[in-house]
This record gives sequence, C-alpha cells and structure tokens, in this order.
Amino acid sequence: MKLTFYGVRGSYPISRPNNVRYGGNSTCLHFRLTSGAEFIFDGGSGIVKLGREMMDREFSQGNGKATVLVGHTHWDHILGYPFFLPFYVPGNDFRFISAGQTGVSIHEILSGQHHDLHFPVPFKDLAANIEYDEFSIGDSLAVDGMKLTTFQLNHPGLTVAYRLEGDSTSVVVITDTARIHAVRLGDNMGGLEPDSAFSRRYTDQLTALCANADVLVHDAHFFDHEIQDKEHWGHATGEDALILARNAGVKHLVLFHHAPEHNDTEVDQILQATRDLGRRDSLKITAATEGVTIDLGEAGP
Repeated sequence: MKLTFYGVRGSYPISRPNNVRYGGNSTCLHFRLTSGAEFIFDGGSGIVKLGREMMDREFSQGNGKATVLVGHTHWDHILGYPFFLPFYVPGNDFRFISAGQTGVSIHEILSGQHHDLHFPVPFKDLAANIEYDEFSIGDSLAVDGMKLTTFQLNHPGLTVAYRLEGDSTSVVVITDTARIHAVRLGDNMGGLEPDSAFSRRYTDQLTALCANADVLVHDAHFFDHEIQDKEHWGHATGEDALILARNAGVKHLVLFHHAPEHNDTEVDQILQATRDLGRRDSLKITAATEGVTIDLGEAGP
C-alpha cells in the first residue's frame, strides 16, 4: 500500500512563502493498493492537484475508478470536490463511503455545495458515475481489497476515523479530534461535560482501533500552550498523538492537520517537541508533507 499526502492543513488552505515546505492545502490523502485499487480520503483543496494528476492517466478517458472515504463534512474537508476534474468526465466511477451527518445524507451535503449561490455547476451535471454508500459508525466494510474499520471521533457532528488494511499493512487516519477527558463534542456522545467512565471506554476503543498499525496519521493542530481553553475546538497536540501511538504500539506516527496559522518553523517545533517526548520510544515520528509518499510495502513502512 502507498499513501500520498495531497493536503495536510486544517481549517482553511493557505499560500504564504513560509508555509511552502509542508504545504498549504487542506485535507486530502490518496491510497493505492498493489492491485491498483485507489482510495481518496477527504476532498479538501488538496484534491484539486490529485485530480489533475489523475487526468494524466485513465481518468481523462473515462476509464478511472476510485473510492472516496469521507472523514467528515466541515468546509475544509469538502471544498475541493467541485474542482475535482475527474468528476466531470463521463465513464469514470466513484463510490463515496460516508456516515453523512445526523439526519443529512452525504449526497445532500455535497450537492448543497453546488447550489448556484455558491458554485455555477449544478451537482446533477457532474458527468461521472457517482454512487453513495452510507454506514453506521463502528461498522467494518470490505471494498476492493481494502478492509475498513470505522470509529467516531471526538469532534462536532459525525467525524470518522478509519483503519485501512490492505497488502498486509495498516494505516489509521485520525483527523479533527479533541481530548476526550476535557470535553465530549460528537453527536450522541452525551453533551459537552467530561465524563471519566465514557473517557476510559472511548480511549480503550480508540487504542484498539490503532493497535500495532504500521502508520497512524493524527491531528496535531495545536502547541500544548495553545490548546488551553480551546479543547472545544475539536483538535489535538503532538503529545496527544504520541500518547495514543505509544499505547497502541504504532510503528510510525505522522503529525497532521497543521494549523494554517503555523509556519514551517512552527510545524518543525511541534515535530521536534513530539520527538523529544518520544525519544525513548521505538516509533518513527514525522510531520505530514504535501507530495510525500509513504510506501508501506510488504513489510511495513
């Protein structure tokens, strides 16, 4: 399995000289199995570049096929879909895998972006064949040789973590998640007030989801000093990510969802601080960078 990062920022895309090294596009990841099966995680602004690269392949001829995994539907994770060129080519096949939002389907959410107040092309005019499979969070699915295990994250609305298993390797993607011991944010999590028993169950289940993963991609939006009084924003720190990776026996932790306010040097600082905290651990720690591919191979990363 190969994992390539096309968007690594949270909240909104940016373009500044001091953010070039890690990149300024919002969330988009691409997975490819050795069989050739392709999976896209989220459609932030990073999906635009991915779409252009796909148009250099069979997708320009209407012979492309890919599965789109929806983490959640906040703006920074979906704003790139209307500009994804393979959607406009007849013959291409796309399958959205999503939990939607409470009472709202993924089809309704995506088509709403194409209302003429926001975008000039109606959603119904997209030429590719697009199908929608909705699941209940906690379900496991098998799609084109990939096993998908899902888990609800601590973030407003319905936000999904995925464990992807294929080619004898595993990757867990956890973006947009808050400290469960400080606040409960997700739908059906029982309200904002912290609950110690709920927190223990949630942490145990999340640790089990990540157990022995080859790669964990995890929200590290904040410095530790920044998160104070912002736990309800729905994000985490490098230390939060490290604690989970350590307890789950993860091999490679990738810090992700970089704050748009942070320049490259500040992302470096978060990375180095996390490495310092994990210096006695055996796991590898890196920061997600646009254009970088992790080739897990048969023996892991």
